[in-house]
Amino acid sequence: MAGAAVTAAWDPVPCATATSPDAAKCPRPDVGGAAAVDPATIPAPDTQAAAAVAAALTAVGKGGRYVAEGNGPVDFDCSGLTSYAWRQAGVSLVDYSYTQRSQTRDIPRSFVHPGDLVFWFGGSEHHVAIVTAVNGTQITIAEAANPDAGIRTRLLGGSWDDAYLTGFGRVTRT
Repeated sequence: MAGAAVTAAWDPVPCATATSPDAAKCPRPDVGGAAAVDPATIPAPDTQAAAAVAAALTAVGKGGRYVAEGNGPVDFDCSGLTSYAWRQAGVSLVDYSYTQRSQTRDIPRSFVHPGDLVFWFGGSEHHVAIVTAVNGTQITIAEAANPDAGIRTRLLGGSWDDAYLTGFGRVTRT
């Protein structure tokens, strides 16, 4: 789907952002307890990326908490969420953001697709999220942000992202 505008199964606006962190205003998929987001509804570049995004969105919809070293299926930390999502797609990622960075191939923002990872705090990445949708220049992510913001989706952008964003990575698969 190179060059195509893609969106997730729901409209991500007015999702919380780094400058407007009201996660309560961020819409969540209607996934209920055991229901899952269907990967077929995720316009991603391949089936594994679609499965990873669907798993991340399902996890967000469960309303779990941010828990240090949490790796799901309900409570997560940042790398726990991304590794959980990709594990559901059959790809193993280590549960540490700096290690996940080494398990990806650097890509420019203009090539980002759903399923790619976003990293912050370059040199020793301390935060990671998964891209869930790309619509023109708008990128929506799912992240286990911190104990206050919890597990959420949000639009990428704002002063925090501008100050700390390291880059984007495509998950290396064998």
